Amino acid sequence: MSSLNFFYCLLGVVFVVLGFACLAEKYKTVRGGTLLPAQILACEKEGPRTRKGHGGYRFLVRFDVPGGATRTAATNDAFWFKQNKKVGGTMEIWYNPATPDVVERKNYGTEALSAFFVALGVIIVVWLGLM
Repeated sequence: MSSLNFFYCLLGVVFVVLGFACLAEKYKTVRGGTLLPAQILACEKEGPRTRKGHGGYRFLVRFDVPGGATRTAATNDAFWFKQNKKVGGTMEIWYNPATPDVVERKNYGTEALSAFFVALGVIIVVWLGLM
C-alpha cells in the first residue's frame, strides 16, 4: 500500500467518524425529549458577542410544555440571515425537561450532513484508498 492510499484510507475514516459524531451530538440533545409544536415569535440575533455580518440568528418560540405551562425559548440555530418570512408560523421542536434552556428545531439537516460524511468516507476508502 502506497502512502497516498494510506492517506486516502485515513481521510475516509475521518469522514465516517465525523458523520457519526454529528448524529451523536444531535441525539445527545434530543434524547429523552418531547416533540412539541411551537409558534415562531421572532428571528433575532444570538447576542452581543455576534459580530455584525456574521450570522447568529435564531428563532424565539413559544410552546406548551407537558404539565400545562407555557414557555418561551430560543432555538439553538445559527442562521446567517434573518428569517422574517417564518415569523408567525409554527414548527416542531424537541424539548427536554432535563435541559430546559436548549430547544432543538426539528429538521433533518444533521442526518443529511451525517449521511453525506459517511458516504464520502466510504467512497474515499473503497474507490480511492484501495486502488
